[in-house]
Amino acid sequence: MGWITEGLDKASYDRSYKDKDLFKRIIRYFKPYRGSMLMVSLAVIITAVINASLPYLVAEMVDSIEFNTNNDVTLFVGIIGGMYMFIFIANALLEIFTARAIQGSVRDLRRDTFSALLQRDMSFFDKQPSGKLASRVTNDTYEFATTVSLTSSLVAQIFSVLFIILFLISRSVRLTVVTASFIPFVVLIALSYRKIARFVSLRSQRVIAKVNALIQETTTGISVAKSFRAESLIYSEFETMNKQNYKTTLRRQYTFISIYPVLAFVTASIVFAVVYFGALEVAGIVTSFNSVIQFIPGEPLSIGDWFMFYQAVGFFIFPLIQISSFWSQFQLGLAAAERTFSIMDTPNEIIQTDSVVLDEIKGEIEFKDLTFGYDKDIPVLNKFNLKIKAGEKLAIVGHTGAGKSTLGKLIGRYYEFQDGYLLIDGHNIRSLNLTEYRKKLSIITQDVILWNGTIRENLLYGVPNKEKVTDDDLKNILQKVEIQDWIDKLESGLDTHIGERGSKISMGQRQLLYFARILLQESAILIMDEATASVDPLTEARIQRVAKKVLENKTSIVIAHRLSTIRKVDRIIVLKDGNIIEEGSHDDLLQKGGHYADLYNTYFKHQSLSYIESMSSKN
Repeated sequence: MGWITEGLDKASYDRSYKDKDLFKRIIRYFKPYRGSMLMVSLAVIITAVINASLPYLVAEMVDSIEFNTNNDVTLFVGIIGGMYMFIFIANALLEIFTARAIQGSVRDLRRDTFSALLQRDMSFFDKQPSGKLASRVTNDTYEFATTVSLTSSLVAQIFSVLFIILFLISRSVRLTVVTASFIPFVVLIALSYRKIARFVSLRSQRVIAKVNALIQETTTGISVAKSFRAESLIYSEFETMNKQNYKTTLRRQYTFISIYPVLAFVTASIVFAVVYFGALEVAGIVTSFNSVIQFIPGEPLSIGDWFMFYQAVGFFIFPLIQISSFWSQFQLGLAAAERTFSIMDTPNEIIQTDSVVLDEIKGEIEFKDLTFGYDKDIPVLNKFNLKIKAGEKLAIVGHTGAGKSTLGKLIGRYYEFQDGYLLIDGHNIRSLNLTEYRKKLSIITQDVILWNGTIRENLLYGVPNKEKVTDDDLKNILQKVEIQDWIDKLESGLDTHIGERGSKISMGQRQLLYFARILLQESAILIMDEATASVDPLTEARIQRVAKKVLENKTSIVIAHRLSTIRKVDRIIVLKDGNIIEEGSHDDLLQKGGHYADLYNTYFKHQSLSYIESMSSKN
């Protein structure tokens, strides 16, 4: 797990987007919620109008109302109370409909991100830790919500500033010009934080993804960690990553909060300018400092107007600061959107030229001059040729790295080959509808993966028309794979939970359940990739009996390290360095005394019954 302590560089598939491009895509997620956003806008306008007009209305009321009677006081209190009631209602609507828009857009983005993740090639998952990908689907999509809330807040603040400026102009055009002259400085300061805010936001999200990846990797492999007594090592790595997360997050917080002291200085400058120039206006004093604004037409400023202007500036400064700090805070949402959009925009290596659906897949497979390498510069198969007849049972043997499993992965269309052809029933595999094709393809690997659910749920996983499968159908299948008696002994029977990855049952039971699922799926092509390499001989014998039933009426490709698995196939091919060097039946290949005979004597001979009996007689 050395990658845990590596730097926080971007992932290989990460992309950089221009802000305007991100805006366009983000807006698409708002469009389905036009109604909610319309209500948000209405609530924002109401709130902004009332907040902007409160100082003006209070001033006018104080000047015009004589507090000689209770009616005047009641009217004054009623109007002010009514205005605040409107603000309360508007804010309530703002929060309700903003929440709808936020949660809806997050749901849609998370749906699209997860959908895109499911469409990625196997090569993509080979290179990316699953915990990091999970972080993008969960954490980053949640951070995206800040773009919605900040946007609605920005709209509210813009309306507030516009209405307050109108009010300030009504009081003093000259002082309004003085106040507005500071706006470019505020905007410039805010924009200067943009790049650094995006940078620290991306680093923060990357380190959180690394923490998630470490936690997921640890919990998945906890049995290995405990077996090697590596808890302290893992804890040390987590502590290192946790400290890195602390430093990065703290740096991000410092970046975001540092803008406020700077803006506070600008705010103090605005207040000072208003007080200073306002005092000169009231006193009628012209100096070199205020001589320029004297050319601006306007009524003389009274002391009361000056004081009211000073108070109104406070209402102007707060939304101005919010608008100015918006851009740096908005980078958090943009960084999250950038990371999720990167998953969506990552091109697949697998290229399908058409989407042909075959009426029936017989299972004829042909490799024609096919070249493939996981690394394009290091080919595993070079100009490889092999034809497998429909319904043929073929075994593939060879040393580790010979390319055995690679053939199965290419037939499953999990990787893109660089040259040549792979034909299924005479059709280029690149022209097939992969979803329909894979419905007729089953692959059993040594590491059988079952889901954290019941036996019934795992049996029916991926089975077409599973709602039509009855308990009697399941019972018949389970009897074929010889595990019905075991299931009958379970207290909950088919509804027994088997744990994450099937951890509550044995490896052999997992594989037999997988065989049962294949029988339910009625696939045309079956690939067994060393499916019996991790079970005891007794369980293997049962699996072999079941496998014989499963292999019936299918094109079967068996990749095995067990003699019993390959002796009864129609043909054996021997691979070495990605090339077929021998092929034939078990007995024919032994008689040739070539590479297969060497493999047999090295790996398989000790598994044969005759060998075991001979060794027993010697002892």
